[in-house]
Formats: sequence, structure tokens, C-alpha cells
Amino acid sequence: MTEDSPRPGSGLTVFHDPASVAVVGASADPAKWGHWLARGALRGAHRRDVYLVNASGRPVLDTETHASLGDLPAVPELVALCVPAAHVGAIVDEGLALGVRGFLGITAGVPDEATLAGRVRAAGARLIGMNSLGLYDAGTDLHLAWGDFAPGAIAVVSQSGQLGSEIAILAARAGLGISRFYSIGNQSDVRAVDVLTDLVQDDTTRVVALYLESFAGGRDIVAALAALRESGKYVLLLTVGASAASSRLARSHTGSLTSGTDIVDASAPPPS
Repeated sequence: MTEDSPRPGSGLTVFHDPASVAVVGASADPAKWGHWLARGALRGAHRRDVYLVNASGRPVLDTETHASLGDLPAVPELVALCVPAAHVGAIVDEGLALGVRGFLGITAGVPDEATLAGRVRAAGARLIGMNSLGLYDAGTDLHLAWGDFAPGAIAVVSQSGQLGSEIAILAARAGLGISRFYSIGNQSDVRAVDVLTDLVQDDTTRVVALYLESFAGGRDIVAALAALRESGKYVLLLTVGASAASSRLARSHTGSLTSGTDIVDASAPPPS
């Protein structure tokens, strides 16, 4: 952790209980991410202000849209980004200038992503992503992800959004539900350790299903896992790297260098 990095777990309330949400790239097309995020965000409209942003200004899901963040009647606390990669930087900069506190980055392949994340941190805001498949919180009716989740006591934290979704599906088939879902993607700002640290204080969560391809900042992760166990929560840890093929897959997926499985086993022993 560098001197200008946020303290692990800090500033994450915006990602599970924001006062307001804007979906940039909201779409009427059910085949697009902007449709699913808009639909999910509107489920929580009884709890928070929800704004839809679409450059055309045409209604989406029978809801008024606005052409840009600057056209909204108020500054949203959390902005979900599902627009082409070339436009992400300008939209984030516009949001930072307005005072947006959190960004959820769905888009992959964003140019100069590390620099963009640095601008977000410098402004005192936070970013989950890029290359995320979304967020969910059962207790606050925040649904910014593809598909549906049944509420329950399992928190899913996954570097692979698709694998995280599969875990949620398998849990549902077993009659189990989800308390929170975090697809952390490339971890350009918010990292797994931040989310794990934040989950220590979540009374709804009893089990954490964690998938990581990289254990960068390993000491902080081990400390967070220990804190979760001390709080009475169980952690199911999944990772890759046991074979050369799985390591190559991780590098191609999120650009991660995998950690040796012997190191992971030593850092996270099973409960006695």
C-alpha cells in the first residue's frame, strides 16, 4: 500500500448503500449491459434517487433519461459506467468535477486505466473495476449486476465476474442466497482486501465466497481473512495457478500474476 492509497476498506459505503445512483449508458435494448443495470437500479428507486443517462435522451424502461451527468437534477453519489471504453475517461472526469463519490466500471479495455484510477483516488473518490460484472446488496436493494440474486447470507467477492455469477447460481440451486456481490474486476482502485475488510462489519454476511487470481498485498489480505474469522464468518477461498495453463488464463483475463498455491495454502490454513 502506497502513501496515497486509501486505508483498506475505507470509503466503500457508496458501493453498498449509495444515496443516489446514475447509470451512464442506460439502454432500452435487453441485450446490452445498460439495460440490465438500469432495470436493476430502478428496483431500488424506493430507497434512493435513480438517474438514467443516455446520449439520445429517449426514455428507457418508461423512465426519463438525461444526455449527460451534467444534465442531472442532482449529483449522483454512485455512477455505473457501461459505455464504450473510449468514452469512460471523459465521463469519469465529468463526474469527479461534479463531486461523484464512487464509480462502477463495467467496461473493459479502457485506455490508461491506472492513470484514470489515480485521478479518481486523488479526488477522494473510489472506483470498482474496470472489467467488473457489477454489484449487489440484498439489505439495501442495490442491484447493479446482470441477472437476479436471491437474498441470503453469502457474500461473493470475485476477480472473475462470470465465476462469481456461477457461484451465486450454484448457491441458489442449493437453496442459499446472497448478501452482497462484488465483481472487483481489474482492481485498479478498490481491491479485494478493501471489500473483505468492509465485510467484517456486515452482520448479514455469514460466509464469504472469495475468488482471486492474484494475492498482491498478501499481508493485508491475510489480515482481512483473519478478521473475518474472528468475526465469526467462514471464508471459502478459490484461486488458480496450480498449473501453467491456469496461470496463463489469469494473465489473459485480468492481467494478474498468480501466486504459488503453496504460499496461498500457508497463508490461509483451514479451520482447526
